Amino acid sequence: MEAARSTLNGTDRRHDPKKVSRNNTEETTMKSLVTTILAGCALALPHAAMAADPVKLTMNWTADSAHLGFAMAKAKGFYADEDLDVTLEEGRGSSVAAQLVATGRTEIGLADAGAALNVAAQGAPIEVIATIWKSGQFGVQYLADSGISTPADLKGKSVAVAPGTAMVPLFGAFLAANGMSESDVDIVNATQSAALGLLAKGDIDAIAETPENTVVPLEAEGLDVENMYFYNNGVPVVSLSLIARSDKVEQNADLYERFIRATLKGWQAAMEDPEAAVDALLAEFPETENTKDALLQGAKYSFASVCPGGAGDAIGVTDDDTWSEIYDVMTTAMGFSSDRPVTDYYTLDLLPAEPITCP
Repeated sequence: MEAARSTLNGTDRRHDPKKVSRNNTEETTMKSLVTTILAGCALALPHAAMAADPVKLTMNWTADSAHLGFAMAKAKGFYADEDLDVTLEEGRGSSVAAQLVATGRTEIGLADAGAALNVAAQGAPIEVIATIWKSGQFGVQYLADSGISTPADLKGKSVAVAPGTAMVPLFGAFLAANGMSESDVDIVNATQSAALGLLAKGDIDAIAETPENTVVPLEAEGLDVENMYFYNNGVPVVSLSLIARSDKVEQNADLYERFIRATLKGWQAAMEDPEAAVDALLAEFPETENTKDALLQGAKYSFASVCPGGAGDAIGVTDDDTWSEIYDVMTTAMGFSSDRPVTDYYTLDLLPAEPITCP
């Protein structure tokens, strides 16, 4: 009975050597075919489909118009195009961002150049790899009917300066560059929020701050406010810049080059379409307290700092001559040490060979 179950047409299937050989050959052929197909698929995959390089950017502060270009670069896919998986992290101040970069806790920081250079001067192995705000927004703001229009008009006027901020040495440098001293004005120590109320009520004549922090909120209250930039009046000081560890840049320059290129494209796109940039920022940081209208108002000041030279200005690029001027201001008027050459604190080597320009 057992032999009958295993035999069909007089042939024992369990012991057919030809059948076994044929099955083995077919299995080997199938495995080879699958391997070939998989290999072909792997070769056909676009480079972007491979694992992207993770990069974290720690910003100088909470999300606002100073970060529109980064959000736009992410929303437009510019980072993805460069095989980068970018995380945008809100910060707690420029010095903190610089320290996080120095300790390797973030790949790239966005920080005020002055704060970053102060950290670097203390021995931190960091350097500026691109300047986003090529000119600082810092300046003096005043009511349009105050009679102030030039630095000389500030003589005898009261100006609010927030104690303990970068504005203290900058305002002093601004006065010196325009033939004045602190004794020529009445300096009022006041926080930013307190200064807004004092200016609105007419208790002071001006505020040394950024227009985004002064002009925007006061104009929202119906006041007509004017602004006088330091950089147009003898104090060329670069502001928000990208910083990285020097050793990491040397080890993987290509990654930083790709990040910078995508970021500069993001700022160019943001200037071409501010509303889309604001929408991108709000989508990236939905918990921000900034309204769309406030971000759009602040955008014009951020764009002015990104492109102080106007249309055609190279985004992210501060040349050697300008760095020398900035260093002179920092060492002569701001107490920065001149023990090291300014070239120790920045590099231009990672910037795109073909400049990405302001629209």
